[in-house]
Amino acid sequence: MADLTLDLTFDALCADFEDIQPSDLAERVSQKLGCRYLEETSPERKKLARGAVWGPSLRPIVSLHVQITDNITTMSGTRRPLNVHFLFLEASPQTYISEEALKMMGIEDAVVAGEALVGPNDHVRLPLKINGYKVDVARSPSNSHFAHLNILGEDFIRVSGASAYYGGNPPNFELAFP
Repeated sequence: MADLTLDLTFDALCADFEDIQPSDLAERVSQKLGCRYLEETSPERKKLARGAVWGPSLRPIVSLHVQITDNITTMSGTRRPLNVHFLFLEASPQTYISEEALKMMGIEDAVVAGEALVGPNDHVRLPLKINGYKVDVARSPSNSHFAHLNILGEDFIRVSGASAYYGGNPPNFELAFP
């Protein structure tokens, strides 16, 4: 008999992202956003984050600073915030961060103090600060079509109280924070 259990990972719900290559974040997207991907930055919370609309599929992308919380101890990473370029996907209930970004923060050798949250399908969620807001973030699954991407999900919008603007001619994307 076939296994009919429902896999609720976000991976099964979203479209492909073949129009965003791994090198795009560090090169062309960084140029369009005016800040370098995974570069150390100020911890100052942005009130307005101006993003960009990227590629033929008009993907909304924004750069926000991400840093590890006091619940995480790392030997090789940095406590300084890093610019992380996120694809905003309001259809995603969960925020995801790529292996590359996690490695820059030293997460591959991290110890999480206290309770680590375990989400659906046994995915560990890490307590990180995005633009100063604590969010429990999942690692982008290594076997998914978005393994190289950072996905800004609805959980971040809910926690931060941000309002998203996506539109105009030419199209643009912004996040406004209270």
